Amino acid sequence: MRLVAAAKVRRAQDGVAKSRPFSDELQSMIKGIVKKLKGSGLEQELPMLKVPEKVTNVGLVLVTSNRGLCGAYNTFVMKRALKRTLELNAQGIVPKLICIGKKSLIQLRTRWEVAGAKYNNTGIWFGMPDSITSATASEISDSIRNIFLSGDVDKVEIIYAKFFSLVKNEPTVRSMLPLTPTGIEDPEDETFRVTTEYGKLKVEREKVKAPKAREIENDVIFDQEPAVILNSMLPLYLNSQLVSILYDAQASELSSRMTAMKAATDNAGELVKALTSVFNKKRQAGITAEICEISAGASCIDTEMSPLGPDLGLEDNEDSVLPDLLQELEFGSLPEFPPVISDALLASEATEPEMTFENMYGEQMD
Repeated sequence: MRLVAAAKVRRAQDGVAKSRPFSDELQSMIKGIVKKLKGSGLEQELPMLKVPEKVTNVGLVLVTSNRGLCGAYNTFVMKRALKRTLELNAQGIVPKLICIGKKSLIQLRTRWEVAGAKYNNTGIWFGMPDSITSATASEISDSIRNIFLSGDVDKVEIIYAKFFSLVKNEPTVRSMLPLTPTGIEDPEDETFRVTTEYGKLKVEREKVKAPKAREIENDVIFDQEPAVILNSMLPLYLNSQLVSILYDAQASELSSRMTAMKAATDNAGELVKALTSVFNKKRQAGITAEICEISAGASCIDTEMSPLGPDLGLEDNEDSVLPDLLQELEFGSLPEFPPVISDALLASEATEPEMTFENMYGEQMD
């Protein structure tokens, strides 16, 4: 799963790289038109650029994942969203929520109600797409733009995990609407690129300069009113910004999943080592116990007296054993020492010739 997540991070990286040229060109053109018509009160005519005098309703877009197994990624995002909601509640504002990802709906029913946060769920929900496309982002941006243009909210904020590296992402609150006519670009905009170094994954980040305003000649004649042109371009810009945010959130999710899977693999390896060590100790203890039992049994067999009695001594024979047995049966005792061997027996043994090869086979050889 870690390798699959790494491949998807690269896919998110490629998606950001592909969408950036269109976004930069769009920003350049919008800034050029705004610069050309500066001081004409254009921001008051365009609904997406109109800043309210007082913010009384705020819409929050929560970006989470559809699945778990990604560590504390969803928890951190929802904690940041809960903190922002409580801040708005302290100002007397009840935010309206738009959820992206199943995990946001689950935590709304569990943690937010316990914390006592006040919010209105608009019922607008989108699944976090596995493959982010302009069509998917356009559907989400249309819903965001509709609740803003209808007057339900005066401001729209999006809360997502900003991607920094494979081991770091930070929950971030970013304003989506209204757009500012002069500072459309993100001042902290940057790109990331996943590479490998010595067999390990590495993330390279690069700051991206804001696109410059397109120079429009004074003799340019607009075929349509500038407000109409900007009204058709601003939704495209909002959509491009949402695509970039979704890619950023997806990279954060996948990097969190990579970290969680690596930690799970390492923990499983340590658990296998610990259980193997315990098993080997138990097995060795069992083998040692068996060896001790076998040694103790063999020792008992060596020292135990045979039931037939001791072996016959050098001075015992069949003729002398029977009288001793009868004597013990009759009197219950035997002499402590064997009887003295008679001198005649010793003399006869002394006079017997020594048994040698010549004595035994000499006569036959003669």
